[in-house]
Amino acid sequence: MGRTIYSVTAMFKGRNVPAAGAIATAVLVLLFGNPPFVEWIRNPSNVNPNGLIGFLLNQLTWPEWQFAPKDDSSGATRDMLANDLRALLIIVFVFGILAMVAKGIGSGGVGFIVGWVALILGAALAAFLTYFLKTNASLSDGSALGALQAGGSYGLFVGWLVGIATATAKKA
Repeated sequence: MGRTIYSVTAMFKGRNVPAAGAIATAVLVLLFGNPPFVEWIRNPSNVNPNGLIGFLLNQLTWPEWQFAPKDDSSGATRDMLANDLRALLIIVFVFGILAMVAKGIGSGGVGFIVGWVALILGAALAAFLTYFLKTNASLSDGSALGALQAGGSYGLFVGWLVGIATATAKKA
């Protein structure tokens, strides 16, 4: 009986790390990227954007998503679709990266680093790919690299939260 339980547990070993990373990423994106929170944080009368707290809160709001376009223009619709797809792709890419390396994670410390790096890479890749859906997107002016940088910056400042989730999942 005990051996059977161990076999079932061994069968799922490593599979909880990608799920934990994706769930943590989804929570971050859903909680801090929602339109009311983003609007409140970006209002200078609520949060000083030049202070440390304002900087960190603005980083949390980066993968913003929207319910509807800001106006009736086609550009606003494209921007909304790009933002929503970016938010979704961040979660998918983090899950994919963690699924590829989950079996190689040997300890909780490694799980922490891998989860953090997964968000950096996932957010940067999602930002780069969805940049081309936005209005006036061009590879020649370097703005695409700016989008890549913004995604990496988000992952750098927020990824430690995903790292904690993956490290905890690895220890379990």
